[in-house]
Amino acid sequence: MHFFSFIGRQIGLANVWIALSADHGVSSLPDTVKKLHIPAANLAGAKLDQQLNAAIGAKFFAGKAGRYARFSYPLVWLDNNAFLVAHVKEEEAEKAVGEAMKNLGIRDYYTKSQLAEGEIRNDELGRQYLNSYSPLGSWFVMGVPNFYTVGAAAGTDHASPYKYDTYVPLAFYGVPFHPGTYRDRSEPIDMAPTLASLLGINPPTHSVGRVLTEALATHSTPSAGESRP
Repeated sequence: MHFFSFIGRQIGLANVWIALSADHGVSSLPDTVKKLHIPAANLAGAKLDQQLNAAIGAKFFAGKAGRYARFSYPLVWLDNNAFLVAHVKEEEAEKAVGEAMKNLGIRDYYTKSQLAEGEIRNDELGRQYLNSYSPLGSWFVMGVPNFYTVGAAAGTDHASPYKYDTYVPLAFYGVPFHPGTYRDRSEPIDMAPTLASLLGINPPTHSVGRVLTEALATHSTPSAGESRP
């Protein structure tokens, strides 16, 4: 509140536009979810990392201890140089790591090789993982965690593809915006083109969002405070 009071005194809130969103949500506390008789768990990330590397060492490196992969729940980055020295191809290594992840409590996985070929389930979940693919960096495996299962030994965390992790607020304040609650589908990527439109400039070159015309005062919208059906 002190910040907005300062802005109000220095500039005047009538001359300010404010946009609020977030990059992720968060899981409910697993201990709380369990009380509702819903499966949930806390997984110790450091222990998972040790167990995963032990399994990889046993399969490909004659049981020799080493750091062949880094488990940052629910993602794993492989040391591709170590596997290349052992004459293990990327697709084979990633698949083996994915199966080892499932043995440690991961629900499912997508390898970098799979995503590169577009080998996903044709549903919203599969498309979410495909949109997260990058050809850069080392070999990797993206784990699909179980519901309400987090990689911290206590408390909670994020990094899942589920609604509680992917639904975030998107709010605007200022003279150009019409007060109200809007239930049309919107995303944080809509923020940039909306503000660019109000400024009378082109959206950023790589912008893929839309202008949220339903929330603009110049558009035909519900009365103040009225919700869309």
